Amino acid sequence: MASESAQRPSWLDSKDFFLDENAIIMPQPEFPMPPGKYLVTGARSTTTGLTIDAEGNWKLDEGKLFDVTHLPCRAARYRTTTTAEDKKAGSPMTVRRGDFPVMPGGIMPDVPGTNKEIYSVVFIIGKQSV
Repeated sequence: MASESAQRPSWLDSKDFFLDENAIIMPQPEFPMPPGKYLVTGARSTTTGLTIDAEGNWKLDEGKLFDVTHLPCRAARYRTTTTAEDKKAGSPMTVRRGDFPVMPGGIMPDVPGTNKEIYSVVFIIGKQSV
């Protein structure tokens, strides 16, 4: 966040937030994805079907997750681990801007006071109608 006076988005949870490779705070994706058949790609050579069942299990028609991952994009989920009274601890306010941008193939940096979970970026370009 640029300053204390900046308007905070209504969707932002500062104790559980996502960043992209440029340290831009992203809206949280919806979990789990609804069951169904999707068309996915990483904008490279593979475009294939992705089936998600009612239990959340998924399967690609062809290839591996790497084949449909958009390699230049990076994303990570950061969850606060601190219980400190300092409201900035383990939040978007503790992101070290000098750690960004993350180059393709790079690892998303740590954010002090959080646990990090790395996410692959896949483009969903279609969903089969039921």
